[in-house]
Amino acid sequence: DAGFQAECVLNRMLERSKQGFTNVEPDINSYNTVMNAWAKTGGVDSAKRAEAILERMENSSNKRIHPNTVSYSTVLDAWARSGSKDAGFQADCYENTQNILT
Repeated sequence: DAGFQAECVLNRMLERSKQGFTNVEPDINSYNTVMNAWAKTGGVDSAKRAEAILERMENSSNKRIHPNTVSYSTVLDAWARSGSKDAGFQADCYENTQNILT
C-alpha cells in the first residue's frame, strides 16, 4: 500500500543521511509527502500513521522538519478520509492547533 511504501522510502532516506549521504536527508516536503500517501490510503490505521509522523516532526530537534500548515492539513485530511466516528474530534484537535500556530 502507498503509505507503507512511502514510509519505507522515508526511513531509507533517514538511514542514508545518517551514513553521510547528506544529499538525501529528508526535509519537510519528504515528511508531508509520506503523510499525504497515508491520508490517501484511508482508514483509521492510516490516519494514525500520518499522526505518528506528525508527532515525529513535532518532537524532532531538526527545525527543518518541524510541521507547517501543510503538515497539519494533511493529518486533517487523513482523519477526514478515515471513516472513523472520532474523525471530527481528531480533525477539530488539529484545526485548533493549527489556529494557535498561525
